[in-house]
Amino acid sequence: MAIDLSKMPMIDDHCHPFMPTREKKTFDNCFTLSLIPPDSYHTRNTLLFKMVRKEMIDLLGLDPAISDDALIQARNERYAASPKAYVDLLLQDAGMESMLVDYGFPVMGSRLAAEELDWFHEVTSAVPTRRIHRVEATFHPMFEQKLPFGELEDMYLAELRDEVENCGTIAYKTVIAYHTGLGIRPIGRAEAAASYERFLSNPSDRAAEKDIRDYLVLQAFELCMDYDIPIQMHSGAGDAPMIDVKLSSPLLMHEILSDPHYRSLKIIFIHTAYPFVEEAGYLVNQYPSVYLDLSSMIPFSSIGVRPKLRQIFEMAPFTKVLYGSDGFTIPEVSWLGARVIRKELGLLLTDLVGERIIDEAYAYDAASLVLSENARGLYIRNWDKYSNRYMSADNLTISN
Repeated sequence: MAIDLSKMPMIDDHCHPFMPTREKKTFDNCFTLSLIPPDSYHTRNTLLFKMVRKEMIDLLGLDPAISDDALIQARNERYAASPKAYVDLLLQDAGMESMLVDYGFPVMGSRLAAEELDWFHEVTSAVPTRRIHRVEATFHPMFEQKLPFGELEDMYLAELRDEVENCGTIAYKTVIAYHTGLGIRPIGRAEAAASYERFLSNPSDRAAEKDIRDYLVLQAFELCMDYDIPIQMHSGAGDAPMIDVKLSSPLLMHEILSDPHYRSLKIIFIHTAYPFVEEAGYLVNQYPSVYLDLSSMIPFSSIGVRPKLRQIFEMAPFTKVLYGSDGFTIPEVSWLGARVIRKELGLLLTDLVGERIIDEAYAYDAASLVLSENARGLYIRNWDKYSNRYMSADNLTISN
């Protein structure tokens, strides 16, 4: 008996817009998280690329003996000939019901332009895309403008409120892990204001920068509790060498997680906090309002997915783990993630049934929770009110 998840609906709870204008790397090198230009010779000899190759050949009906160059050319030609038809094929094959999109990508550099977003919404119109707002996309431009502290705070909070009340945002997200780390400490307004002034006069003052970033993220936490929406927190690995992984362990959040004031705050550690996977599973078990998203680990850890899933579920309940892909730049990342999670979660659940830990009926219930139902229940605010058909360039606040 094998648990077959091929027909189950899929919600990708964390991904980013993709478009050809951002496809600066070769196709094979889009399957690495490093910002240091990799050599295709090495990338094509990773197990992840071998998985991509096999799945692409299956999807496009190509000769299994096709060369890597010919495979990539066939992909490029099909995508360029009709982007929407190609993306529709990927979404249908993935069984994608909805994509929850962080529009603040990339972490640094030029933000997505209105015409890029319009293109993305057109080619993904077969499924609803729901909006996640990255708080740094709001306050970074204010840092650059060197606004007075009171004005920055008022504008920041007003924009975050507008995101939920008028723009259909279903969750906030922070990438503070990239900048000053997850060791967030409670900080008062007066201390934050003083640190902000020091930071403006000396941007290399890391202590002052950490204070103001901690304060602004904590303000987002307050709004999350007011609106009963979750916050996605980047954790674990990211774009090397931009992130110091030592500062991105979710264990650094102990002070906040243990504070009774934040007991109702729904925190989703995204990317499984990889490589801190077991630690993340432990936190999900111990703290009632902590959740875990599987993106980036799926599909980027390749053959490590199934053993990592087993490590997560050593302690984490199936009710608090959500599928995500961290898809970006190209549509195939989200598509591959869907194929990988169906296969690997199905095999893990088959093993658990065979070991007589769970029965077959619960295996399918557990899969449904992870693949779609947890997301549907957690991102409840604005779920039905907004989708990509409302997301024209006119009402997006992303800076170009």
